[in-house]
Amino acid sequence: MAALRLKTPWTHRWGWKSLTQSAHFRCCFGSLVRPLAVGTSVDKLASQRSFSQVGLGSWVDPLAYQGSFTSWVDPLDLEVSPQISEKEVYHTQRAYAKAIMRISNSYHAGGNYLKLAHTAVERLYTDDKVKVLFKANEAKDTQFRPTAAEAMAFIAGAKGDAQGSEESSFAIIGSRGWSDVGFDNHQIEISDNVAIASGTCYLTSAETNGITEADFTFGYRKDELGKVGIFFQNSSVPLVVLDSFDAKPLVSEEAVQKAQAAWASTIKDISKIYLDGGDYVAAAAKAAGDLYGYGHSEVLFKPTKAAEAQFRPSASDALSYFVGHQAVEGGHSEDSGFAINGGKGWSDVVFENHQTKLTGPIAISMGNYHFTCAETGNQTKVEYTFGYKKNMDGKLRIFLHHSSVPYTSSSATVVADLISQEEVQSAQAAWASAIKHISKTYLDGGDYVAAAEKAAGELYGYGHSEVLFKPTKAAEAQFRPSASDAMSYFVGHDAVEGGHSEDSGFAINGGKGWSDVKFENHQTKLTGDLAIAMGNYYFTCAETGNQTKVEYTFGYKKTEDGKLRIFLHHSSVPYSS
Repeated sequence: MAALRLKTPWTHRWGWKSLTQSAHFRCCFGSLVRPLAVGTSVDKLASQRSFSQVGLGSWVDPLAYQGSFTSWVDPLDLEVSPQISEKEVYHTQRAYAKAIMRISNSYHAGGNYLKLAHTAVERLYTDDKVKVLFKANEAKDTQFRPTAAEAMAFIAGAKGDAQGSEESSFAIIGSRGWSDVGFDNHQIEISDNVAIASGTCYLTSAETNGITEADFTFGYRKDELGKVGIFFQNSSVPLVVLDSFDAKPLVSEEAVQKAQAAWASTIKDISKIYLDGGDYVAAAAKAAGDLYGYGHSEVLFKPTKAAEAQFRPSASDALSYFVGHQAVEGGHSEDSGFAINGGKGWSDVVFENHQTKLTGPIAISMGNYHFTCAETGNQTKVEYTFGYKKNMDGKLRIFLHHSSVPYTSSSATVVADLISQEEVQSAQAAWASAIKHISKTYLDGGDYVAAAEKAAGELYGYGHSEVLFKPTKAAEAQFRPSASDAMSYFVGHDAVEGGHSEDSGFAINGGKGWSDVKFENHQTKLTGDLAIAMGNYYFTCAETGNQTKVEYTFGYKKTEDGKLRIFLHHSSVPYSS
């Protein structure tokens, strides 16, 4: 077969400076170059495929990647670019992950995992003629592994050949193995035929499903045959290995409760300092450093009242939320200061844990916490999930904080059918009839007080719920929160023990009585088990026949016995200039 000649070798365009891998190992990037001889034949190129038939399946084109170890470019495809691509880096990482899982699976199945490991090293790394800068994450005695054989010892526990004795191995991790391996690239930098990738690798234990994180930096080089191989590897484990989600806890529930108590106390302290005119911003900044992991680890913080800047990854983001945007440079305009309750402050904060999960150096707690407004005394319930982690200084800090307003069903307006317009109209007709009946009973000399008491029990929510009642002709005792207050207004102070002197008895029209009462609804709003009606009602005097118009707002609520009763009654004389 005639020799096939290529264009100018890619390597002629390379100009590498030397790289130092600590004082232990030096390697000139230039030495990584293996120029392709101008006279290289197709037969010789094709022979490069032969060793890929050993053990792990046949050679595949990376564009048709189906999970094999290799991500080579077809050496016969002479139009392929000599520059490495991100896609090829991803393929190589997936091949690496697949190799680790296959070696692990073979080990536990009693297979020839060493052969698989040998083939994986041969395919994944640059060949034996090129040294590999390999710093293993758990290796202490032999930190740097410049040869494929030494890399093999770390990956599969072999001493460099299939007969070697076994040592602590990355791919099989003793008796557990890995069921899944995933790469999360933080950054990939490409320069011609070299790519450097750094990020986090997540390895799932086959025995416990626990996840181990390993920080990595890999160097990939594409040679003149189109093969992408690893020439540099540095990995380290930043966290304690979590063998399962039920790993032996290093954090106690008491420690979590103390952290929660400290958080609650801090919110109250910041509020108090603010209300006392002190430096609440400094107090909040100090508290953030004590309570949250900013500066120690990444913090996942999704505050309750955050819509535009939903997530707060930095300490300044969090501070803006707690003390308000005006108090922090570059604060978010939506922040009014949660820790100071927008200026009203909090008098109390109480945690109500639903459940706390402890595992290794981490604790996750979920539940509700209740905030009491310092100004009004009103209580607000908020849902939370907090994650706590022990930092390097041994202190437990928050690395996860997600809080939200409790869900209110959007179907509330649909549930409005619990009360109908007809029921509201029926309740209004009953109220009008009761006023006329009380008047008639009074004018006929009957027991109008008993009639009023019976009507009040049927029409108003006294004894079932709080009632907000502001009568038309009430100036001194404007509001009537109790049944006796209301009775005094309707039948007069003379007929009720402890009645209000201003009351002449509205239901009996001060002695003249009412012959008719009519409602004129302006609008009725139905929502869930509540109805609010607004409009005018007209009273016709039984003695004179004169008509009086009164403005009203009535609120109706179904009580526990299923009866519709008034919980809100506000009436007033129409405005006249």
